[in-house]
Amino acid sequence: MKVLHLAAGNRWTGAAAPAFAEVAALREAGIDAHYAYVGGYKLEAKIGNLDFTHPIIAKAQNPFSFFGSAGAIERLLDHHGFDIVHAHLTYDHLLARFATRTWRTSLARTFHSRKVIRSDPFAKSLLARTEVVCVINDALRDAAPIRNRQPLFTPPPIDTQQFRPDGSDVREKYEITSDTLLITAIGKLSKGRGFELALTTFSAIQKHMPKSRMMIIGHGEHRAALEKLARDLDIASKIIWAGYHEDDLADHYRAADFLLFTAKGSDEGHRAVIEAMACGTVPVTTPLPGMEAIVGSLPLIARDATAGVLASHLLSRIDELDGLREKIAQRADEFTYSRAAQRLMNAYSRFL
Repeated sequence: MKVLHLAAGNRWTGAAAPAFAEVAALREAGIDAHYAYVGGYKLEAKIGNLDFTHPIIAKAQNPFSFFGSAGAIERLLDHHGFDIVHAHLTYDHLLARFATRTWRTSLARTFHSRKVIRSDPFAKSLLARTEVVCVINDALRDAAPIRNRQPLFTPPPIDTQQFRPDGSDVREKYEITSDTLLITAIGKLSKGRGFELALTTFSAIQKHMPKSRMMIIGHGEHRAALEKLARDLDIASKIIWAGYHEDDLADHYRAADFLLFTAKGSDEGHRAVIEAMACGTVPVTTPLPGMEAIVGSLPLIARDATAGVLASHLLSRIDELDGLREKIAQRADEFTYSRAAQRLMNAYSRFL
């Protein structure tokens, strides 16, 4: 079995990271899997040295660059003879459909958010030629355009070599004492990403737990507004603005007692929750679609997305923190590379 995954991204966010993780999982399972992406940016600097990655998708999305990218994919098909091309974004899906028009190659598509699951004629024509339909969020399986296609839930795979409970952490770096309750939040610092709710929730927690701090991981244009909100809430001195992290992200997770996850990202796989769990950091989340499929029966989802309820829910978990750490580490086993590879191989095998 030979598989090519396409993700028209140039950075380690959105669909790129889970798409690459699926390729890594398949390769670990002995499958000849490759990854094509947009070259010339930070993502190429990170993975460009790997012989199974191909920076052949142009960043621009216009007719001229489309045919150039499709031609590069065709040449890759000719060289490797892939059995399956697996697209992750709508543009990838169109590229895959065009590039395989003269090949006996199966198509797969993962939908990473509800807004891209459409029922217009263009979307229907792409789906008609697609054998395997996957969703990164279990709640997306009920979307009308794909529900009759028996979509497969393929949550973001986690590299347990990086994301694991044992290992170093960054408490000393940020001068956080061992007896301080540390709550983290992560994501792009943009409007609508839930950071206002995270800060107001932490403000409520502070009233009950003065020896607590919050670490915010990420960067973005909304940081100044969030810093002002922290000052208005009188918690500015308790906030650590850690910035964006990739290679040492697990060290930041392991430093925290809780991950406060308040809103979905551009990719709705809730990858940060799975990463935190794998590191032994207990997530407390709002009732986001698909979250039950990640945390299972563990009591980690607040009943609604308000600061008071979230704060109360988190505070009530403190006494059972040690037991929850053990349970979430076990739950994280569902998202290992081996489980991810088996899910995909079973789906591919039905059409080969």
